[in-house]
Amino acid sequence: MIELVRPTVDLADSWWEMVDDFAGGTIHGSSYRSGDREVLRDPAVFEEWVDWLGRMERTDEALPEGRVPSSNRWIVRDGRVVGTIAVRHALTPSLLVEGGHIGYAVAPGARRQGVARAALGLALRLAAARGIDPVLVTCDVANTASARTIISCGGILEDERDGVLRHWVRTGAPARAIDSGPIEARDARLVPITAEEASAMRAGERLTWWADGYPRQDDLDAIGMLPSGPDPWSPRHIVRRSDGLAVGSIGCFGPPADGIVEIGYGLVPQARGGGLMTDVLSAMVRSLEAAGLRVVAHTEPDNVASQRVLARLGFRRVEEPDRAADAEWLWAGRAGAGEVGDA
Repeated sequence: MIELVRPTVDLADSWWEMVDDFAGGTIHGSSYRSGDREVLRDPAVFEEWVDWLGRMERTDEALPEGRVPSSNRWIVRDGRVVGTIAVRHALTPSLLVEGGHIGYAVAPGARRQGVARAALGLALRLAAARGIDPVLVTCDVANTASARTIISCGGILEDERDGVLRHWVRTGAPARAIDSGPIEARDARLVPITAEEASAMRAGERLTWWADGYPRQDDLDAIGMLPSGPDPWSPRHIVRRSDGLAVGSIGCFGPPADGIVEIGYGLVPQARGGGLMTDVLSAMVRSLEAAGLRVVAHTEPDNVASQRVLARLGFRRVEEPDRAADAEWLWAGRAGAGEVGDA
């Protein structure tokens, strides 16, 4: 039986047996480096290190530069440590390229026995409980076994960067069915735009909590569809948690029709490129799917960034043979109450 166990001194002997099995090799997802061995052999230091691994899960813990809050676990089979895995709660620019949300390693003596797949599946549940959806899982391009494991757990390959394969996996994080209230994403709040705020936007007024460049023209176009008062389908400010600024908008092109709803979204330039839109769009889509709806979106043929975000969430492009070559592309999400047929 495979379990993910919080690091504990009770498993110290088994931990060191696993470390010896790696014979000095890198142990991904462990926060351990071979140079740490001598100092960590002191039981008191090892206990302090194990305690620190646990504290990394807390949002109020001061972490070294470049570190993010993480849920660190040891992969245990029949009471023995056979690997390590870490679920990182956020992505830095570096982790977005290499490292991802989940890093893991299985000891050489326990490989090719289904341990990695079982552990990754459990880590995805842990990520879902943290509200992380989708997660980025990476591996070296030469590590075909790891790539197969990630794909078997639902990984969708986005690209290869400098010899690293980058896969996105939806975790099925729970969400509340959409209503007229805010939607809580991990890194932002999606707050319905009020009639008063829409009037200020049209008049060119600047509110103190709006980022430079907001609203964009697309945001102004969106509020043109605003009803007399906010409803579930109204446009919403994307309010970044880190600074409380509105940096874009997201909303629906009207109420659902036959169980299908179309969304539109966008960010000011300075808020792009850090994974914020993936987090925001995931929260919006999960909330719509929780209401039993199927979500669709259109992108310009040359808007690669938007296409990548949709693909990360499992959207697929729907071929429309009757549309002009330079027309917007249609993307469809997972089936809910409605269906979008293939051409």
